[in-house]
Amino acid sequence: MTFTASSTASGSHPIGPSRPRGRLARTIAFTAVVVSAATTGLGLVWVLAPGLNPFADGTMTSLLSAVAAPAAVAIAALALGVAGVALAVLLLLDARMPHRALVGLGAAALALAVGLILGSMGTIAYAGYLFGLAAVVAGVATMVVTLVRTPRLGLLLLAVLLAVLAAAVWLAGLTIDGVTEFAIAFGDALAAHAPNIAVSAVIVVDALVWAAIAISALRAASAGQRFESWLVRHRRILTILAALGPVPYAVARVSWLTPWPLFGPMPEDLPPSLLATGLMLGGGAVAASVLTLGLILPWGRRFPRWMPRIGGRSVPAAAAVVPGSIAAGVICISAAPMFVTTVGGADAPVDALLVNLVLPLWFWGPMLALAVWAYAAWRRDEVQRG
Repeated sequence: MTFTASSTASGSHPIGPSRPRGRLARTIAFTAVVVSAATTGLGLVWVLAPGLNPFADGTMTSLLSAVAAPAAVAIAALALGVAGVALAVLLLLDARMPHRALVGLGAAALALAVGLILGSMGTIAYAGYLFGLAAVVAGVATMVVTLVRTPRLGLLLLAVLLAVLAAAVWLAGLTIDGVTEFAIAFGDALAAHAPNIAVSAVIVVDALVWAAIAISALRAASAGQRFESWLVRHRRILTILAALGPVPYAVARVSWLTPWPLFGPMPEDLPPSLLATGLMLGGGAVAASVLTLGLILPWGRRFPRWMPRIGGRSVPAAAAVVPGSIAAGVICISAAPMFVTTVGGADAPVDALLVNLVLPLWFWGPMLALAVWAYAAWRRDEVQRG
């Protein structure tokens, strides 16, 4: 199997950008060794010290842990890690393995198994809080920079911020004490859940690396090339669909600023700290939708000129593909356990259905993955065309 460009007809030397791609393939394979070894380590620790298994105390729930004992999750993690190390070592030893399709299918099976067996609904919660905080900080920073470098845009962003703050304070009852209480609770929660966040990060990276290897292998087949061409042709509609994924959640959180809150207590019963939490998560959802649209908008190809130092420069494809892939991975591996947990064990099926419509991970994750893949293929084709 090879992740590099095709060889010449004589088979002597690769053509085109094969050397950089060969280095990238080795880097990905080495990463697969490392992250699979980490998964192996987690499984071994959970076998030897069951009390450290987050799937045993209910802080993390996967499809397997919902129907089997925590020991089964530990053994599965150990087995998946060992299989991953073995396959990744083979890739490092011989980057030109002839059975490309078999290796691609093996990598795809590993990615799917890691996501389904170890993926937890808690992963999207951790990512949502961290991304929401980052979105708020980045949004304020963007407003400050644009006020200096492009005042019209900066004033527009300032007006939006002031309108949200006014509605939050006067209509919804946001207070400084509530924000402070939220900040303290948020910091305490991050510290308490740091081990689980680290475990979730390993699982996400493990699944993503094997998905990348599978895509690199399978796209060399004619069917894979045709599918990728289809993605590029339809990248705009795929991106728009992906951008719609977080919109229902954002709308629900924005409604907390009105007398008619959706999926939350009435304004008189809404604690200021909970309101701050909802606004941060809602801001993250809005940011996720806007950033997704960047995959098809001009600033997804070239940095806006108001950005210091890098304004006007071409956006490296990796700057969009890497975070976009991580986001898609987080959403996808959280989708199945969330759907099964909410629908399978629900006493109120209608409420369970609404939860999966307001936060449609089952739709958002695959659409985002396809949109990111289409963007990566489009940018690569653009480079090859010169």
